[in-house]
Amino acid sequence: MPRQTFFNLPEDKRKKIIDIALDEFAGRPYSKASLSRIVARAGIAKGSMYQYFEDKKDLFMYLLELAAGEKLAYIEQEVDPGADFFTAFEQSMLAGIRFNLDHPKLSRVIANAMDSTGEEALHDFIVKGRKMTLEYFSQMVRRGQEQGSIRKDIDIKLASYMVSSMLSQGLTEYILDILGGSAVDDLLKKPELAERLNEEQIKGIIDETMKLLRNGLQP
Repeated sequence: MPRQTFFNLPEDKRKKIIDIALDEFAGRPYSKASLSRIVARAGIAKGSMYQYFEDKKDLFMYLLELAAGEKLAYIEQEVDPGADFFTAFEQSMLAGIRFNLDHPKLSRVIANAMDSTGEEALHDFIVKGRKMTLEYFSQMVRRGQEQGSIRKDIDIKLASYMVSSMLSQGLTEYILDILGGSAVDDLLKKPELAERLNEEQIKGIIDETMKLLRNGLQP
């Protein structure tokens, strides 16, 4: 996490460093991101960056915390805490899609963190992140069984993996295909792609997804 010297900076300078760093880590895999490019664009000495953060991983983890926090807050405000499993999941999907389309840079940073290819430095985070995600969906599935909206004979762990994959990679790739892109990177290069998908179309995709989910999980 940032050193106190970073928080002592004026707010506009902190924001500039964060915005430039987000550009760098959203545009490249972690292993190819460069502190040198960040400090050059920010107009500061590389030594100064090490006064703010321990190393590249420290900076990335801070950005990741910011991005994940924004996405979680975005989703939580759209989900009814008292809703049944299927309603809550539907609300989560809609909010997640909106966030990815409206904030492609933050979404790319999160996606880069979960790409384990050659990212040994992030291994512990990746394992922890996947575990937390599965625990979250396990609780949802278990609550759904208790409410009677999900079959009792469904294996909670298997259902959690299925739901997690559907909500993250599967649905994202399907939407990108509809938009004419092959990766979230395309939304960074062409933000106008997101405008091709209106609210009615998004809800239509979610309705079809929920039909598949209900057919597999409902009693």
